[in-house]
Amino acid sequence: MPNALHAYYDAATTILAAGPDSRNFMNHTTECLKKTYIMMQSALGTQASLEIGARGAEYSLAMGNAYGGAISICALEASQRTHAYFSKEVHYTNFGVSYIHALVSDREEDTVFYEYVYDGMEAAAGMSSILIRDIKGRGAVRRARSTMRSIRGDTFIENKFKNKNKIALWIDVEGAQSEILHSLLRAFAQGIISSVYIEVEKTPLWLEQKMLDTDIIEFMHKHNFSQFLRDNEDYTQYNIIFVNNNITDCDFSFFSAYYHMLLQQAPAQ
Repeated sequence: MPNALHAYYDAATTILAAGPDSRNFMNHTTECLKKTYIMMQSALGTQASLEIGARGAEYSLAMGNAYGGAISICALEASQRTHAYFSKEVHYTNFGVSYIHALVSDREEDTVFYEYVYDGMEAAAGMSSILIRDIKGRGAVRRARSTMRSIRGDTFIENKFKNKNKIALWIDVEGAQSEILHSLLRAFAQGIISSVYIEVEKTPLWLEQKMLDTDIIEFMHKHNFSQFLRDNEDYTQYNIIFVNNNITDCDFSFFSAYYHMLLQQAPAQ
């Protein structure tokens, strides 16, 4: 199966490289990938979904719409400002989503977190992180520093998803992929992670960023995953779907075809 998944990934990469070079098309590819990932979960037999770096938890809400109370769904947001804002705006429990203020890292200790805030906005910008980013030239945005206790992804899964052995991950953590992935080493070793959707960078956007796209691909291969599909979110960033190589009872050709069908429905340029 890994060879087949690589072929699907290579085909997606080729199609995206030949696609329109516009922001509309890039955004479109991301929406297509998100829809495909959500649709896949039924065929993968997913029992639980964990979103790390959720902001407003749009992915988890979509999972709730698709799967209701059939699976456990948790979304973790580290920004206190953002979590407080969206908790007032959205009734997450109506969608079967646990929306939790929590910071995931590879160490359980007091950890510095940076919220990037635009003047006049209650929620932080979508680039808050445990890492620092150069914000020169970004107008009214400012960096707010706070400290909170971090938790390992392993620990959260063991506490929240007892007896769940097919867990889907969604990771969007603004340069801190290394810290998140290494916080999940026990879960990877146990084989309970079935699929991963993760945002990666081609070039460093954050100070002290430890992993770029090729590093993440190598890490996932080492832990028995193959890359399946990808989007073209930005010139410096994109998202990859990884699948556990032990999953053999899913028709990946169907979801590859579904993704490419969605891509062909490109928006007006």
